[in-house]
Amino acid sequence: MFFKKKISVEDYCTGNLQTVFSKERDAVWETLRLVSSDGALNAIDVELYYKHLRAVFVQLMLIGIAKNCSMDASSNAHVFVMVYLKERSLSEIQDISRGYNQAFASSMTDGVRAMAVHFGDALTGGKIQQQTIDQLDVEFYAILRIFLDDFKRLKLVPSR
Repeated sequence: MFFKKKISVEDYCTGNLQTVFSKERDAVWETLRLVSSDGALNAIDVELYYKHLRAVFVQLMLIGIAKNCSMDASSNAHVFVMVYLKERSLSEIQDISRGYNQAFASSMTDGVRAMAVHFGDALTGGKIQQQTIDQLDVEFYAILRIFLDDFKRLKLVPSR
């Protein structure tokens, strides 16, 4: 029988939030934008683009936690993320994240796809190319898969 490694919600979330706010992550996202050759996507202010991608990342992390962990761990993660962002004057990320949460919840078939569509609508007013939405969908699923894979080997324990 395999046992999952226990990790506190705070440690798990902190590690992922440090990653999402790293310069290395920004470089990956900038490459994604440039490779797309989508005029509407390339016209977006780079900082706004990063804020939305960070909000997507945060939301996908919280979705992964909610689907795989206890209600206590999930609630603890939501509060921890809110406080983490607020303490760093990044509450705007939390505000943007709500739109992605609503997009995910609004779809009866594919919440991640709805998040990709919301991204295009929110940042380009729907001018983003379908091919770019398709690529974002793939990227968002890859991020979600990372979180889901984490919970095959980790068990989050609420911070008390």
